[in-house]
Amino acid sequence: MSGFKYTVPASVAPGATVSVMNMDGENHTVTADAGNAFDVKATAGTTVTFVAPKRPGSYPFHCTYHSNMTAVLVVK
Repeated sequence: MSGFKYTVPASVAPGATVSVMNMDGENHTVTADAGNAFDVKATAGTTVTFVAPKRPGSYPFHCTYHSNMTAVLVVK
């Protein structure tokens, strides 16, 4: 995360460990739009990890603090 935007890879493998680096000066989250697929808080200047869903598909997500921050994690 940088400039209040997510940068995501083209895709990740099912069950892969995903690293999230927050390069902004504010806290962000990586929260799946539906279900409990993933939800992590990345405080300013930190790197956190989460496990990608095991089921292939597209997983839209957002920041709970900044509604303009959205992206999609593709698992395949």
